[in-house]
Amino acid sequence: MKAKTWYQVHMVLGILGASFLLVLGLTGSLLVYGKEIQSLTGSHSILVERDRLPLDTLYKQLLDQIPEGSIAGWLVSDLKDQADQVWFHNLEIPSHESVYLINPYNGKVIGKLKEDRSDSFYGFLLVLHYSLFLGGVGYFITGCIAFIYLFLAISGIKLYKRFWVSLFRLRWKESKQILFSDLHKFVGINAVWFHLILAITGGWWSLRDTVIQRFPEEKVVHHLWAREDSINQLVERTKIEIPGFQLGYISFPHHSKEEPIGIYGNRFNSPGWESRYGSYIRYNVKSKNLFDKVDMAKEGFWNQVLDSFRPLHFGTFANHFSKVVWVIGGLSPAILSISGISIFYIKRKNKRRRTQKIPLSSSV
Repeated sequence: MKAKTWYQVHMVLGILGASFLLVLGLTGSLLVYGKEIQSLTGSHSILVERDRLPLDTLYKQLLDQIPEGSIAGWLVSDLKDQADQVWFHNLEIPSHESVYLINPYNGKVIGKLKEDRSDSFYGFLLVLHYSLFLGGVGYFITGCIAFIYLFLAISGIKLYKRFWVSLFRLRWKESKQILFSDLHKFVGINAVWFHLILAITGGWWSLRDTVIQRFPEEKVVHHLWAREDSINQLVERTKIEIPGFQLGYISFPHHSKEEPIGIYGNRFNSPGWESRYGSYIRYNVKSKNLFDKVDMAKEGFWNQVLDSFRPLHFGTFANHFSKVVWVIGGLSPAILSISGISIFYIKRKNKRRRTQKIPLSSSV
């Protein structure tokens, strides 16, 4: 492919994806510290106490406070001053899914999230970031944008072959077109590793969940997990099977009688590259026998790479150091969108001016 063709394709795809990349870049940057920002604003925050109540106690207290139905999932908050989130299906409206907020220190329900998560700052940003509030269609669109983003990064490298000549050049005193061009190259090349990480991880999730793994229409079956069954016993068994295990999420059976209950989390001393839900054990609901097991420390290289996509995408692998870098890096797609559109607009404007200045006799 000739350089001119590379440039034209880069320009067209850049124009098509600019607005999306602007939104994804800004929301992604905020999501890195989204939960912490939500804590500061006081939304759904709770008073930190010494110990959490046992899960069995919390489960029974929750059932006493909500309508009859079935719990589908339980997200254990990774921040002590934030409530746990519980996904729930009402018996009267089985297709409707609610998310209740429960205080893990006293078992009281303190709120209920809207179905579109718009009343939670973190939830609003998250849904906007991965689906644009368009459901499965939006999720597929953001996946397409991720692959456009990947091509833009690769084509940018192709077009700017001798990048080392002016890698850190920003000509502030020149024209706007030159300044925006320098800024575009500066951000595009210096953060190319960041662009590749975001595009590959985000694109893979969308491809996996919309093309590779096609989920059938959800059918809810109620009362598959008995009130008397012990969640704590399964968590303790999981800690024996996976030494150092810390709980992150519980998936309750709610699709069929054969569906197991899943205990998801990671090891306390796991490296930052492991996701929070990478290791798990699923148990048979009736017999409580082990259904299947994944200890990420013992998984193959490729599975560990795929598991690392989450901390790599959100920048949580090195605590606050990586988070700060990811907040700054998360702005790069937005900067590239603004600078790229500005370059295109200025070029079009200058070309129009040059055309208007050509005399009629000269054109004849």
